[in-house]
Amino acid sequence: MLQTISRRALLSVVALALVAGCSNSAGTTGGTSLTPGTNAAGAAVRYVKGPDVSGPIAIPLVRAKSNARVGWPDKKKKSILFVADCSLGILMYDPTVPNSGPTGSITSGTDCTFGVAVDKKGNLYSVNLGGNTLQIYAKGSTSPTTTITNGIDGPYGVTVDSKGNVFVTNLNNNTVTGYAKGQTTAFETIDFNAYGQAVGIGVDKKNNVWVACDSSNAVFEIAAGTQTVTNAGLTGLSGPIGISFGQKDEIFVSSFATDVVQVYKYGTTSPFESLNSGISGPTQNGVTHAGTFFQSNQDVNVVGFKKGQTSPFSALTGTSEPAGVAAWPLVKK
Repeated sequence: MLQTISRRALLSVVALALVAGCSNSAGTTGGTSLTPGTNAAGAAVRYVKGPDVSGPIAIPLVRAKSNARVGWPDKKKKSILFVADCSLGILMYDPTVPNSGPTGSITSGTDCTFGVAVDKKGNLYSVNLGGNTLQIYAKGSTSPTTTITNGIDGPYGVTVDSKGNVFVTNLNNNTVTGYAKGQTTAFETIDFNAYGQAVGIGVDKKNNVWVACDSSNAVFEIAAGTQTVTNAGLTGLSGPIGISFGQKDEIFVSSFATDVVQVYKYGTTSPFESLNSGISGPTQNGVTHAGTFFQSNQDVNVVGFKKGQTSPFSALTGTSEPAGVAAWPLVKK
């Protein structure tokens, strides 16, 4: 069995070797970052740059084995929860079944998959931190129909708006890149060095793009159709990584540094609810059609919260290195 490394422990070991990609000071970048293929721990893993607060990410050189069958669940399934797993690829779950294991998986085209998203037609989008690619899978397919490399450099988060535009956060050059529906070349590249390390990314019902920046403890909004970046002014954040939107566009933001998910009513800046039960090293997250919230806990598991509840009803099994979450059908708004 391959050696496994807790990323929190890993951070303490290599912190002196890794200089943050951007700081809290506007416009400041610094130092060198780890690149794929360097600092390998024996023959087990290689390191790549991760979010500032959670540290570098260890990518297994040999894919871990999963008990999940390759393929999408039965077509009769009304809902699917997708979990991006750095070791196992993309796992699929029935989000209505508590404490369940995966009902299907995708391994083709995956290389330390860290972010997933779904469009209104059920097409699946994933970003590979290990392979520097954005992959698109037609609904029901286990092999990518489109591979995008232009502008992709250390991809972490991915989201899709209602028009089919895709947006990706890139750790290595700290940018947000946008791709028009059906296009493989970026139509926009937004430099985030003045705002913080861009990690988690989501889109609201108005197609505004929201970006969580862990190094500056802030969330920023990019107005639809523009490259204008505005601090959303959300309070109570400490190393924010994941961001997603609920049925009424309530905003779920995970704070890695304090093991909490803060929930905000749209248009407000103070959380009306905090989730901390079952939360441990929270990274990216997502909301199902029914309004159930799922949070990925780095290197631990994925936990689910029913709408209005502050204690998890489910802890998914069968993950190895869970990182991103998305659901089909899309959240009902």
